[in-house]
Amino acid sequence: MGFQTQVNVTPAPAVAGDFASANPRASTLAGPGGLVAGASGVTVGKFAWVDDVDGVTVRSYGTFTGAPSGFVHREQQALITQYLADSAMVIPQGFPVTLFNEGDFWAKVTGSTAATVGASVYANYATGDITIGSAPTGASTTASIGATFTATGSGTNLTVSSVTGLISVGDTISGTGVTAGTTIVSQTSGTTGGAGVYVTSLATTSSAATVTAFGTVLNVTAVGSGTVLVGAPVSAPSGAVIASQISGAAGGIGLYRLDLAAAAYTASGTITTTGGVVTTFKAQSVAAVGELVKISSWGN
Repeated sequence: MGFQTQVNVTPAPAVAGDFASANPRASTLAGPGGLVAGASGVTVGKFAWVDDVDGVTVRSYGTFTGAPSGFVHREQQALITQYLADSAMVIPQGFPVTLFNEGDFWAKVTGSTAATVGASVYANYATGDITIGSAPTGASTTASIGATFTATGSGTNLTVSSVTGLISVGDTISGTGVTAGTTIVSQTSGTTGGAGVYVTSLATTSSAATVTAFGTVLNVTAVGSGTVLVGAPVSAPSGAVIASQISGAAGGIGLYRLDLAAAAYTASGTITTTGGVVTTFKAQSVAAVGELVKISSWGN
């Protein structure tokens, strides 16, 4: 915040993440060893998600499709790690986190809609921020998952041509002469992700056969609107969330890693992302965008 240069007539009501009342509150149940902040830490005063695989790791962005696991209350648990910084709101990776799924809290309004009493509170899948009345806008993209191609196998070497889409290491392949569960181990020659020779996990007997590849890599070739963000659920495959960006301009054209693998090749077409999800909280005060609002899970 820097050195104080002004004095307000009335003090700020709170800091994001503070309790907004003395009403009862309930914490999200944690298993053995949980909950701890994941990579990049967890931001105080926002919603967060518990990893649905390990049940321990907490992140400030979506790790599954659905409402967040809880809200991060401010209890002096963040650490100042930036040199000469005055304050910090991030709990570093590996530090304990307590989430609350019931209670009254102060949070900062983001988006474009001001808060009114009784308005629904939405959580931004990419940041954990709150928006009022409706979910943040997602992205509309032209994208594909995997590829279709002509393949000839010789042991664990697979020579491919006429590729439509993108072949990625780790992809599962399917087609004539391919044993179920065979995956791409590496590429030894040719255009990356395209025509060339690949090593497979099992021997194939394909002979100029049509084969498809599919996995967890989303190949975005165009973005019609919005921004593609980590944590956002995608329309295909069902239930998948963008786990990371592999390459390309941030939030734009490029390769993205999904948390779930596709069950088949997905040809290039429209794939959308979801910007946010409604929570069990409602606004309990009036606040403009950028101001603090009271949010409550009680009486809804």
